[in-house]
Amino acid sequence: MENPYQPFQPTLTKSGLNTFGLYLKSTNACIYLRGIVHSYLQIEATMPTRYPIIPDGTQAIFISPNGSLLSGSRLQACDLQILDAGEYFGIWFYPGGLRHFVNLNVSEIKDQFVDDSCLSWSGFDDLYKRIYQNNNFRDRAAVCEQWLLSNLNKLPINQFDHALSLIYQSFGNIRISGLTKLVGWSDRHLNRLFHRNTGLSTKEFAQTIRIQHACKQMYSVQASSSNTHHDLGYFDQSHLIKNWNKFLLSSPSTFWERFKSDFYNS
Repeated sequence: MENPYQPFQPTLTKSGLNTFGLYLKSTNACIYLRGIVHSYLQIEATMPTRYPIIPDGTQAIFISPNGSLLSGSRLQACDLQILDAGEYFGIWFYPGGLRHFVNLNVSEIKDQFVDDSCLSWSGFDDLYKRIYQNNNFRDRAAVCEQWLLSNLNKLPINQFDHALSLIYQSFGNIRISGLTKLVGWSDRHLNRLFHRNTGLSTKEFAQTIRIQHACKQMYSVQASSSNTHHDLGYFDQSHLIKNWNKFLLSSPSTFWERFKSDFYNS
């Protein structure tokens, strides 16, 4: 299934190099993983620095020459500390994508980075070694892709996928009571599946998608207007600012000042 969701995360460019000492390479997953794996990433750090992570409902595997970390969903922005200069690889999964590979309750790793010793996932404990036997980013991505394909258990589309799609289509502006009626599941059952597959409650996930949409729209407009909060589904300007502070831990002006407009790729 094609996943229409495009998470809005800092995209590191050459112009961002002086600010964070980071440079990004990325490539999309193959057609067989479409809608499950968003992309493969490689960060080149020129010095010890921070890699910013914005809440988006996704999960990721961060891989260094010394091991792997599985990152759960986050409700608030955070910085991943990169302690040494070098190249760091990553696999970025769509919300709910992990369930196609491993039987894991994602809520158990919410707001956490879990090392490979905590997961009984075939080949995960030495994946980092096989990746760093290659020096080329494309070759590293190919190693990852083959490993993912060998572990893939592509599940049929169900009501959970339908609920995800409805939240994406509404940009997070959908009442949970209305969502459950459209999906045909009880609020409790839908909430349990969102916790298990995304790490977030149904409401938290919808709120995360809404703040992601706000990031995209405010970036594309590059200016605020009196109607901005209404356009983004918020009651008033204070409601928008409150949610921005809740998820991104800063005001919009402070947020954009930190990353600068050329740090992003819409």
